[in-house]
Amino acid sequence: METLRTSSYMIPVRLEKEAGKYMLIHGYTGAVDIVSEELLAKIKSVSSGNNFSESTLQTLLKRGYVTTKTQAEEYAYVARMAKALHRKNDILNTSFTWVVTYNCNFRCPYCFEGRDKKDGKRRFVFTKEQVDIAYKAQDIIQPCKELRKSVITLYGGEPLLAENKDIVNYIVEEGQKRGYTFNAITNGYEIDRFLNLLSPDGIHKLQITIDGTKETHDRRRKHYKGYETFDRIVENIGLALQRGIKIVVRMNSDERNIEQFAELGNIFEQKGFFNYPEFYIYSARLRDYYDHTSSETKDLSFISPRYFTTKQIQFSSMVFRQDSGMYKKIYDALVKKQPMPFNSISCMAQSGGYVFDPIGNIYPCWEVVGQKENIKGAYSKEGVRWNNDVLNKWQNTDISQKEPCRHCKYALICGGGCPYHRQLKGRKSQCVIFKESFDLIINKAYAELNKQY
Repeated sequence: METLRTSSYMIPVRLEKEAGKYMLIHGYTGAVDIVSEELLAKIKSVSSGNNFSESTLQTLLKRGYVTTKTQAEEYAYVARMAKALHRKNDILNTSFTWVVTYNCNFRCPYCFEGRDKKDGKRRFVFTKEQVDIAYKAQDIIQPCKELRKSVITLYGGEPLLAENKDIVNYIVEEGQKRGYTFNAITNGYEIDRFLNLLSPDGIHKLQITIDGTKETHDRRRKHYKGYETFDRIVENIGLALQRGIKIVVRMNSDERNIEQFAELGNIFEQKGFFNYPEFYIYSARLRDYYDHTSSETKDLSFISPRYFTTKQIQFSSMVFRQDSGMYKKIYDALVKKQPMPFNSISCMAQSGGYVFDPIGNIYPCWEVVGQKENIKGAYSKEGVRWNNDVLNKWQNTDISQKEPCRHCKYALICGGGCPYHRQLKGRKSQCVIFKESFDLIINKAYAELNKQY
C-alpha cells in the first residue's frame, strides 16, 4: 500500500465560537470542512498509523487532507495547476481601463499619482482621435469580442470632470456602438453633470470615495479651490441612485477615522441609500506605499493589517470586504458545499489587464500610470507595440515562479499578493498580512453562517 501522509496544503483554523472544532481548508482541492479536534489530530498523525475506517479514509483522500503524494509531488502539482490557471486568465479575462485625464479637481494627501499630474504639468485629456485609436487598439489586443470583458473602467486623475463632459460623452457613445458599458472610479463631485450617461447600458457603476464624516472628509478630500466637498458628493450619490445604477462607496481608513465608518453608514441609512439594492459601502485600509512627505500625511495615522481586519469584522452586513473576495469564497463554499475557487495571480495586471492613458501609453495597472518604467506598450495610428521587458515582468509570473509562494499552502487562495507592492517596490512579503487576516475572516464567515442557518 502507498504511504499515507498529511497534505502539506491542509490549512486548519480553530473556530473561536465552537470549542474543540476546526475548519479545514485544502489549498489545492478547494475542500472546506468542519472537523473535531480529535479528527484533526488523527489526520496530522496519519503517517504514524492509519486509524480510519475505509470510508473515512477515502473521503479524506478525496478531500485532499490525507495524500499518497510526496511533498515534492504536491509542490509540482500546484505549480502545474498555477500555470493552467494563469493561461486560463490570459485567454478569458481581457479587460480595459482608460485614464480619461491625468487632471484632478481634488488634492488628497495620500494620492499616489502626485501633484505634477494635477497642477498643470500633465493636464492631458483624451481627444476624439485618440478615442478612436484606443478602440482600434483594443480590437488588435484581443480580436475575439467574446473574450473581452464588455465593461471599460474610466479612471484618472478624475474621469468625470465637468470640463471633459464632451469627450466622456464621446467615449461612452462610441463604446455603446461596440457593445461596451462602463464603470468609473470617481470622487463624485461633478457627477451631476453626467446624469445623462448614468444608466444600465451606459456608465452603470460608480466607485466613490468618502473618507468618514463631513469634518474628516472635507479636511482630507480637498477641492483644489478649497471648497468643502462632502455635502455635494452625498447629494450626487442620491441623484445617481435614482438613475438605477450601482454605487460603491469606499472609505479610506486609518486610525483617526475608522471608527467613523458606522456613523457614515448611519448617514446613508437616513438618506435612504440602503433602500437601493445596488448601493454598498466598504472600508479600505489606507497604506503609505508611495513615500509621501510628513507634511502631506500629517493628518493621517496608518494602521496595521491585523488591527484593520479586527475592526472590519465588527462592521455590519451592509459592508462587502476589502479582502480580495476571500470572505465570499469561504462563505459560498460553506453554504453551497462546493470547492473554493483558486487564482494563481493576484489581479488582472498579471494577465489580461490593459490601462490606456490619453497620450498613447499602455500600463498593466492603474497604480503605476505615469511611471515610465512601467509602460508595457504603446498604441497609435500605426497599431500596438510592446515593451517586452515590462510585459514579461508583469504578465509572465504567477505563484509557481515566486518565492516563498511556490511552497506555500495559502498560495492558490492568496494569489501571491500585489506584484507592484510586493516585488517592484521592494516591499516585504505580504504573507504575514494575509495569514493574520485569514483566521479572522474564516471565523467571521462561520459566525455569519450560523446566524442564518
